[in-house]
Amino acid sequence: MAQIGYGEANGKVILIGEHAVTFGQPAIAIPFTTGKVNVTIQSLNAGDTSYINSDVFEGTLQTAPEHIKSVISRFIDKYHIEEPINVKFETNLPPSRGLGSSAAMAIAFVRASYDYIGEPLSDELLIEEANWAEQIAHGKPSGIDTQTIVSNKPVWFHQGKVTTLKPLSINGYMVVIDTGVQGSTKQAVEDVHQLCDHNEQYMQYIEHIGTLVYDANEAIEHHDFTQLAHVFERAQENLRKLTVSHDNIEALLEISKLQGATAGKLTGGGRGGSMIVLAQNLDIAEKIATSAEKFGAHHTWIENLGG
Repeated sequence: MAQIGYGEANGKVILIGEHAVTFGQPAIAIPFTTGKVNVTIQSLNAGDTSYINSDVFEGTLQTAPEHIKSVISRFIDKYHIEEPINVKFETNLPPSRGLGSSAAMAIAFVRASYDYIGEPLSDELLIEEANWAEQIAHGKPSGIDTQTIVSNKPVWFHQGKVTTLKPLSINGYMVVIDTGVQGSTKQAVEDVHQLCDHNEQYMQYIEHIGTLVYDANEAIEHHDFTQLAHVFERAQENLRKLTVSHDNIEALLEISKLQGATAGKLTGGGRGGSMIVLAQNLDIAEKIATSAEKFGAHHTWIENLGG
């Protein structure tokens, strides 16, 4: 009888603080519950070859992309898995869009692997294992993705420490837009660090984003949609100066504002990826989503801010 393990995870959205968080500034992230990853590990017959099924790769373990191969091979070696296995990844969470897809895949896989071997898994161990996998994908990850997804609550993240925040309760909506442009968080993070290493002016943009995170937290505490919108606008100005915006992001911001959007910004690594746009009501949010898709956005999701 086949041995089976199952795990799942959702994505995340960085509300404010991307890039600055890798310099020790704070950030706020929220779960992205409509984006899901499911992982199933199943034993194969002796003599078979370990195999991967996913949207991004299908084939034998030995021919898999390095980040997938490394994570699965580590599990096999660490827990002395002798029989070949089939690992199946299923997701509606697009990769390289700043929505935590690689962290969600890592977390879902770790959960599936511990289910497979029948061992208990604490949140602390889950985060440790998933962060190892994230290093393969991102080089220098902040850790905010894994912390947010594991806690499944809004979090304040500062210098590796996480504080769980109360749920959002703001009258308004947030449209999450997949621009359709694949960004590279790893490259963007490295480039921003290079800029800041060589020019003090860029560090001022980082510090300003850090200040805006505190302003955003205040807006959340006081349920202030207008203040949060102001924070979004200022944050996007700084991210633009840090060279991590993109022509499509800027075009979609303009299109969204023509439909009544109050403010918007990129979320995650930038240079494509995803963006988040604030709308005062559902009617405006739906118009923003429709116009974004007509422009060429791959996906849109509408999130109620809880008010």
